Amino acid sequence: MIVDHRIYTTRPNKLTAFSKLYEEEGLPLQRKYLGEPIGFYQTHIGELSRLVHLWAYDSLADREERRDRMEADPAWHAYRDKVIETDYLLDMRNEILKPVPFFKPGNRG
Repeated sequence: MIVDHRIYTTRPNKLTAFSKLYEEEGLPLQRKYLGEPIGFYQTHIGELSRLVHLWAYDSLADREERRDRMEADPAWHAYRDKVIETDYLLDMRNEILKPVPFFKPGNRG
């Protein structure tokens, strides 16, 4: 298993508007192709105006195949164009995380 850790930083006072657009238009498309996310968060303490989400995949190949299908959907491109037009975002980052050998995903002990 791998986790795609994504951080979107919005302009000041734009997190709510970006989150609403994402919830209404981006998230349904991602759920269609990527499945259910394993977590959605916004920063509360620290660097503000950030939306953080986590997506689990079986492998890098699984991630690539699912994301390629999403990228082929014209509705996904229309959503991304809206995000660009709104100028809500300052930065987008993602990291691919692998569990360490002693951690079993799902165990919260």
